[in-house]
Amino acid sequence: MPPRSISRPLALASAVALSATTAVVGATAAQASHPGNGSVLSASNGTNTIRFNNGSTLRLNTGDPTVTTATGAAWAPDGSRAIFATENGEIATIRHNDGGNYWWLSPPPEDNGPVIRYRDPVYRSEGIGVLWSAKEPGSPWRIEAQVASGGFYPRQLTPADGRHYLNPDSGPGALFVYQSQGGTVDTPSGTSQVGVFDGDSFDTILDDATNPSISPNGKRVAFVRGGQIHAANIDGSDVIAITSNAVAHDHPTWSPDGNTVAFTNGTGVATAPANGSGAANPTVVAGLSGTPSYQPQRRDTVARLAGSNRFGTATAVSQAHWATASDQNDPRQFADAVVLSRSDLFADALGGAALAAAKQGPLLMTPPTALTAAAEAEIRRILPTGKTVYLLGSTGAISTTVENRVKALGYQVKRLAGQNRYDTSITIANEVNPNPDYVLAATGADFPDALAAGAAAGSFNLPGSGSSAVVVLTNNKTLPAGTKTYLDRVQSTSLIFGIGVQGATATGPYDPIPVAGDNRYQTALFAAWVFFGGTDYAGVATGVNWPDALSGGALMATINGPLLLTRGNQSGLSIEPEVFLDEHSGSLDTALIFGGTGVVSTGQQAPIGAWISGPGGYTVVQNPTNVGIVGLPRGTSAQAATAAEPSRVRTAEELKAAAAGLEERLAQH
Repeated sequence: MPPRSISRPLALASAVALSATTAVVGATAAQASHPGNGSVLSASNGTNTIRFNNGSTLRLNTGDPTVTTATGAAWAPDGSRAIFATENGEIATIRHNDGGNYWWLSPPPEDNGPVIRYRDPVYRSEGIGVLWSAKEPGSPWRIEAQVASGGFYPRQLTPADGRHYLNPDSGPGALFVYQSQGGTVDTPSGTSQVGVFDGDSFDTILDDATNPSISPNGKRVAFVRGGQIHAANIDGSDVIAITSNAVAHDHPTWSPDGNTVAFTNGTGVATAPANGSGAANPTVVAGLSGTPSYQPQRRDTVARLAGSNRFGTATAVSQAHWATASDQNDPRQFADAVVLSRSDLFADALGGAALAAAKQGPLLMTPPTALTAAAEAEIRRILPTGKTVYLLGSTGAISTTVENRVKALGYQVKRLAGQNRYDTSITIANEVNPNPDYVLAATGADFPDALAAGAAAGSFNLPGSGSSAVVVLTNNKTLPAGTKTYLDRVQSTSLIFGIGVQGATATGPYDPIPVAGDNRYQTALFAAWVFFGGTDYAGVATGVNWPDALSGGALMATINGPLLLTRGNQSGLSIEPEVFLDEHSGSLDTALIFGGTGVVSTGQQAPIGAWISGPGGYTVVQNPTNVGIVGLPRGTSAQAATAAEPSRVRTAEELKAAAAGLEERLAQH
């Protein structure tokens, strides 16, 4: 996959001609209906505008000659971004209040490969994934799933049975509905059916039906039959008429509360009650034409996790996610271990985030000579006796006094140490996995690159993810003996990344994949772009100091989100985290700020909230004991993909392609 370019050949528009029976297939799908508040209705009609029923207009002014019109625009669950098909049959998203702010989602055209056209895009119910229809010449339409970020390979969901699958619409969880149809290999024709995928199987529920839309609660489906809108239960029973007036209708979509269905009504747009009581007299919506879609007004969350010092912040970070061990009804995730680091120096702790994710527990801190009361209380709260506490570094880093105290509390202790910080990083890496899939090398002479790398590596280490990654340290632009010996051993089986200029330079003899920006903030952005996509959560920490980013990075690794660095002592948010938050706002519902206002200034809080949210805005919370990260049963992973969900963990090929396109991507924005 070549890197995405903003200036692609205009010839792409005419590269493929796809004939279709428009009256049967429909030009675009019914648009996803997400639960929530608000009833703002929009419509797109293949022009450069998305219009709203409140009289406002979102006008595309991207400056890109291949992104000048929007067809079938549908909204993210928080209304922050609309996903749409471009005039060239590709998929992009646009910000709800800025027609020049767009990002690509569909893969770029392959060099000398078949031209694939995409249509019918919708966000999945949680915003992390998207669905669309795709085809190339000589193949029928298929439905694909992808993470809601560029740089991933889409995954075909529908069977390769020769039928055309179109117009997907997503419901809760893995549920989605679709239209299937026969015909020739390139042209759908004949009677179409509506089916449902429940996460396990594809089942036809309605004959002579097109363009389905699923209700926000997943219990009803609206569809088109004979030019009228109908609705049925999700199993196809209890069919009622939503419209009966004498004009053609298409493209049904449900309001966020599930009480109303909007649809095309002749050349315009109208609405009617979902119970069928207004079938004869739909309410015409003035000023709208094209495919309707309700824009949800969900509020997102900015959670600041902070204490009066680094120990208090580490505790606040832990309490935001990890359950109280003695309370089996605690909705947070139960910990299986604790990683304990010294609090005065960062050197031995830089691989701790990857270890914490692998062992399923928080990273806490203590002074070298004695276990703090805060760390002891948190260990006792979250960890059943008999479980393991990992100590990072030798007895000079964490003393035998601390070790003995932990043992006296009833825990197993495993010390991970080497003769220096570099050897300690190797010991930690071997504890994570002696033969990892990925090795992220960053300088151990400073902290920022390694902390961003730790969150990235840890995201591969969750149980069920099917892969593993570790962080090892370089001595700036040179390789310490221990790191060299380690890389000599794993280079034939592990993909090596150089994180930051120093890490990339030091590992040069091993032909690493460089992930290196002009500064620490850009390197953290690059790591987020390469290793993350379709995430609910993003973390923001200061790049000026390390303790809050250390404990925060361990949490981000565990919940599969990037650690972004900002110039925390400045009044405004740095451009690097701003760019990532903007692009991923369709999937992000929570931003986590690590540290108090003296660490990440108050002035950065509002921009963080604004960039992740849509018109519904955001709520700021301070030290929530459950930030909404629902706990998982032991031994399972948030990254484990079902048959209906693409993995949020990039493949090796995707990682290489994402890294290769970093500079070009940055230049576009």
